[in-house]
Amino acid sequence: MNLVDSIAQMSMDMSAIRFQHDLGLTMMKKAMETSADLANNLIDMLDSVPKFAGDNGTLLDVRA
Repeated sequence: MNLVDSIAQMSMDMSAIRFQHDLGLTMMKKAMETSADLANNLIDMLDSVPKFAGDNGTLLDVRA
């Protein structure tokens, strides 16, 4: 293999590595956004639980 082919192959390999890296970061970012959305929904659900005057905390019925 000559020098030009070697350089071209190395460039293609580096591009593939960069693509895999960017894809991994994108997937991780989406997973973090999904987790944040789920946490926000949980917080909203907990905030919607009725609070009773004089009680410490709230009443949450978790029966299915």
